[in-house]
Amino acid sequence: MQTTIESSTDSVTTTPSSKLASVTGQPVATSTAAPSQPPSVEFSEGMRTRLTQLAKEATNWHDTAYTTANAGLYLVLQKCFEVYKELTDTTDANLKYKKQGLADHMSLKKLDAYQSKPLPQKIIRCVFGDRDRRRISTYNVVLRCMIAEAWAVSDVPAMIATRGGVQEMSLSRKPGSLTSKQKADQVGAKVSEQILASVKNDKTAKFINPEKVGEKFAAVLTQEADGSFSINCIVLSNGAVNAALTAFYAAEQATARAAQSTAA
Repeated sequence: MQTTIESSTDSVTTTPSSKLASVTGQPVATSTAAPSQPPSVEFSEGMRTRLTQLAKEATNWHDTAYTTANAGLYLVLQKCFEVYKELTDTTDANLKYKKQGLADHMSLKKLDAYQSKPLPQKIIRCVFGDRDRRRISTYNVVLRCMIAEAWAVSDVPAMIATRGGVQEMSLSRKPGSLTSKQKADQVGAKVSEQILASVKNDKTAKFINPEKVGEKFAAVLTQEADGSFSINCIVLSNGAVNAALTAFYAAEQATARAAQSTAA
């Protein structure tokens, strides 16, 4: 339908906007609201976006102020703790979508090998990458400390500073706790006093060294079906010996605790 307007000088014919659109070939703008995303998409993508942003912040900190900007590092760790709190909040109706966002982020970053790791380790790996594995391990210890001691998220930077920094936190032990070497030394004499069996044959003879008399070796034994033990290998290694003695210490402590519990 056209409308004609007449005047003393001329006449103008107007065309409805729908017709005009077809004449000019230009689409007519319409005002429509963007459809809302379902929670499964919104929160999954939201978590991936946050992890990507945190990774960028960590990279920026590493590349620009690695040795001096401890305050920046503490803030990144604070946000890692915040992410952990969200991903363990069972009252959050959208928790499964956030967890899916974490899993998707790890897959995109080729971190599938870490999918079975504890949550703190997953978060630290996502944020800090693999630029320095020793430091990554340190940050993981710090995050686990926050979790174990139930820090408030807002207190994280100040608490880390109070503890002397991340390195000091990773090295600190509870008062009275023993190092692995101290545990090994503590039970070393007791182990030496007990002899379960003596073995001497042509195969063990090649390990004999007159200069090593009295020193401890480590061995791997396999229990056989007939109740005997087979010696598979013998190793001269302080590290292997200390590891075995530390395990023996732990077993002794567990036995003592069980005895106390029974007595009580």
